Amino acid sequence: MNHSFPQRFSQLLKDSNMTYDEVASALNLKSKGTISKYANGKNKKVDLATVIKISELFNVSPVWLIGLTDNMHYKIKK
Repeated sequence: MNHSFPQRFSQLLKDSNMTYDEVASALNLKSKGTISKYANGKNKKVDLATVIKISELFNVSPVWLIGLTDNMHYKIKK
């Protein structure tokens, strides 16, 4: 996972009014500890399905979230 993911995910969390528990619940994750690990970069493996769920929850591009573009709303062309 690109090093940008923790910083970008952390910023999304700060900008939202959601608690870690609310985010964990929305993403069907077991605990807020997992959210904390993602935001702090302590969990190096974030699966693609989770990246997509996070991007949908916060209405951002998964490509932006993992650091492949600086365009937060980048659309992947089919």
